[in-house]
Parts: sequence; C-alpha cells; structure tokens
Amino acid sequence: MEQDSSEEAMTEFKERTLGGWGLLQITAGTGLAVYTVWAGIIMPGFRRVPLKLQVPYVPASHAQVRSVMTLLQGRSGNIADLGSGDGRIVLEAYRQGFQPVVGYELNPWLIRLSNFHAWRAGYSGKVSFRQEDLWKVSLAECRNVTVFLAPSVVRPELTRL
Repeated sequence: MEQDSSEEAMTEFKERTLGGWGLLQITAGTGLAVYTVWAGIIMPGFRRVPLKLQVPYVPASHAQVRSVMTLLQGRSGNIADLGSGDGRIVLEAYRQGFQPVVGYELNPWLIRLSNFHAWRAGYSGKVSFRQEDLWKVSLAECRNVTVFLAPSVVRPELTRL
C-alpha cells in the first residue's frame, strides 16, 4: 500500500465531517477532564468541612463587593473577612485603606487562589489569608468583620457581631 502525501492526507482530513461518534468522543473527553479537575483540585477543599456546612463556592459579584465597601464607609482599622473565598472583599478592603486585612477560609484551594489574586494585584505580603475555621477565630482585636456566607451557614452567634 502506498503512503499518501501529507497534502493528500490533509485534504482528506479537511473534507471529513465530525459526525455523531466524533461529537460523542469530544463530549466524553470534556466531561472526563472537568470531572478530573473537580475531583483532583476542587473537591479536596470540601473534605474538611462538616457535611451540614458544605456549601458551594459562589464568588461575590462586583456589585456585592461594592455594597460591602459602602457599608464600611467612614470606618477604619483592621478587617477580618470570614469565609473569604477567592479574596475579592479582602483585596478591595486593602485598596480602600483598611490595614491589616485578613481573610479566613477553610478551602485550601481557595486560599491558594486568593494568594494568587493578591500577588497579581501587587498586594502579596500586604494582605493575608489563613486556612482556619471561622467559628474558632478570635475576633477580639478586630474593628471590622465581614461575613459573606450562604444563609444556611450563618449561626446566631454571627448575627450578634
């Protein structure tokens, strides 16, 4: 059997349609890749969280971050952000002049993401993110506390802050 030239092979490849089987292969491959990322990177962060507290990570929108900053207008000093997620509120609070600013989060992958965002914004070392249980954090020295959590997670203790 003769070898086709590369031009003939390319022409034949371009003339082929994807078809149902090809589409199924692409869909299955994409699904497997998404599941691998979820199981290998994101899910381990939820393993240390009690089952009743496992809530999905939903990043704060820009409007929500602005609303939090509006509530903090006229205030100064340090801020503790409980359940800091990817660090949006922490970074914006630092931009607004609050110091020191600390974010507390259980998910180690979100801590890494927060540190990356801080590095990219040029705030690495100026803000901090800690992997700690927000129910065990001492807030005695905090002048300002922000909490952006799902309603199912908020306990009565937090409503008294």
